[in-house]
Amino acid sequence: MLLDQLTERFEAPIQTIQVGNETIGFIKLNGARGTVLCTLDLGDYQMPVPTIYESEARIELYFLLPEYWETSIENEVFNWAVNRLIAIKNYLKTDHWAISGHTFSLGELPTSRLKEVGFSALLLMDPLAVEELKTPLQLGEKSRYFKALCPMFKMEKDVKEARGMDKFMIRMMDKGVTEKLDEFREPIIKPRFLFWR
Repeated sequence: MLLDQLTERFEAPIQTIQVGNETIGFIKLNGARGTVLCTLDLGDYQMPVPTIYESEARIELYFLLPEYWETSIENEVFNWAVNRLIAIKNYLKTDHWAISGHTFSLGELPTSRLKEVGFSALLLMDPLAVEELKTPLQLGEKSRYFKALCPMFKMEKDVKEARGMDKFMIRMMDKGVTEKLDEFREPIIKPRFLFWR
């Protein structure tokens, strides 16, 4: 049912990748916008969120991969992305919860530019670049939100924690940074902005 809704939303069939007994969605976006790699069954689980966030208790996770990434499970960084999605999904399904602003470990990054640039965490955030996922999908009476996992630098994480997610997102958008997993991007926080007001 979720696959049908995604197919309708993206106006293209959704491919899947099987890793053991896990199934991950795989959507090549048009216009060289990249590839969405997403969970398909996390939203079957209702996270035990505080009442104020109850409307977002059912989510799916995704990475927006750059268009130049080799999308083969044999590729080490692609394999890392697939397995990181699965690991975070399974963590959340064991009586945990997360909302936009939460961060997760990067796990064990393979030797690559992605590792060399020094990202320190994955930020859970609302979609910016993937227009198709900005509004929740409706499955029966339940809404299912898509949340991106975006790599962030340590100083970005520190500022987000000190100043809050809203201010951090404004800064991110001002700098033209989206959820795309871009190992060539510059940090949006420079040392002089660490204590910006």
